[in-house]
Amino acid sequence: MSLLDPIVSILGPFGQVLAASDTIVIGLALLGLVSLGLYFTKKTIFDTSKAWVGATVALSILTVLFRGMNYLCNCNWYVDSTTGDISQLVPITYLLISGSFFAILYNFNIPGLKKWKWLISIPLSIPITLFSDILFPLTSTHPAWLFLENILLAPLGAVYSTFVYEKAVLHMGDYRVRLRRFFEQTEQAKKTGTPLAPVEKEGFYYFTYALLGKRLQRIIPWFNSLKSILTLAGIKIGYKAYVSLMIFGALIGTVVSIPVWLVLFSLGFDPLGLGLASQSFAWTILQAILFSMITGFVILGVFYMIPFMKLGSRKQRLDQFLPFTSSYMTVLASAGVTPERILRSTAEKDPKFMLSDEIATVIGRIDLLGYDVINALNAEVDRSPSNNYQDLLRGFAGVIRTGGDSKKFFHGMTEHLFQKRALSVQGFIDTLGIIAETYVLMLIAFPLMLVVMLSIMASIGGSLGGIDVFSFMYLLAFILIPICGVTFLFILDSMQPKG
Repeated sequence: MSLLDPIVSILGPFGQVLAASDTIVIGLALLGLVSLGLYFTKKTIFDTSKAWVGATVALSILTVLFRGMNYLCNCNWYVDSTTGDISQLVPITYLLISGSFFAILYNFNIPGLKKWKWLISIPLSIPITLFSDILFPLTSTHPAWLFLENILLAPLGAVYSTFVYEKAVLHMGDYRVRLRRFFEQTEQAKKTGTPLAPVEKEGFYYFTYALLGKRLQRIIPWFNSLKSILTLAGIKIGYKAYVSLMIFGALIGTVVSIPVWLVLFSLGFDPLGLGLASQSFAWTILQAILFSMITGFVILGVFYMIPFMKLGSRKQRLDQFLPFTSSYMTVLASAGVTPERILRSTAEKDPKFMLSDEIATVIGRIDLLGYDVINALNAEVDRSPSNNYQDLLRGFAGVIRTGGDSKKFFHGMTEHLFQKRALSVQGFIDTLGIIAETYVLMLIAFPLMLVVMLSIMASIGGSLGGIDVFSFMYLLAFILIPICGVTFLFILDSMQPKG
């Protein structure tokens, strides 16, 4: 008999999942309703945010689903069906219970808990887990090793909830206070006419730098090469802030992936096919930590490669639109427009058709930083990954400095750029002929010959490396040939001149 019997049949498998934790579900629902009423009555009882409330609800739902997973997967979730041994998912569930408890608790404004959250949450998580194991057991047997593992894992759930609460709620609360103070100072400055004091840069990049910057002083110099790459890629972020974001992302990925790998290895997942899955909980923990560290390094590598990929795409875009930009500037120079006006007119055009956004950076240096046209052009040369774009800027600055004929310069530069473009197109056409011949041989002639050979082999009888001939023909026709065709399309797309 369950307290949720009236709705079990309506919700199907999820109803059975909720019925497995009926007391907990009803308690959480009553707590939510009471908290909602208290929130509308006296908001000072709570010290939380909408995001944290959503995270608390999601973690509580995940915990309830874990407790009733037997009904969702139609399996023995907590007991091995072959040996009858208790699964390692039992202590992981109590880890989630511990994390959910403190996630709920942190929504309330308890000054002592906020001040001593680490000293309170970690020791308190152990009796909470043991108390939950006694009142709401997941298995009929309670071996000694299960109590030991619950004691070891329970603090991890408390640590996770405490860390996320500290960074997501307390820090963001300080951020909202600073933002409100900024608006108040702005209104006061408007009334009194006094200028505002300079404020620190905000945003997620600088949040991570404020969080980790001082702690990474020895690590940041390892990534000095990113300083020039970020400039050339057009990423307008300080390299120290970007390195802090890289390390922060890697740490978050490592921490978040630990419970994921724990669950996967507990279910017998073996990513490398080396027989690493084990019933030993200590070995499972070690594997989870090892693969979570690998996950963190992969995330770090992805962040490290992003500026290089953006640099390549920016260089390609500069070379793609530069002939048309130069052609437009040639028209303006032929009409006798002044150099600064040429730049301003180009910066106002649609960036879908020319490099107006890049030229706008030059205008920004002139208007905001007080550069003259020559120095602004030379400064833009230092942040350009394209040699052609550098030649255009240097040449234009030289024409202005020497008082040369800008019309002849832009006419010659435009003709040169279109000639290079024509040569690249001609080279692509020559390469396209080779690719077409390769395509005919590999994806038309060779598959036909192979199908004929396989048909003869099938009539005689035989196999290919233990694979049935007809299965291999299906594999060839529906998997290998389409994959090769898509590969050729990607090769052609990457090689053809854009624009």
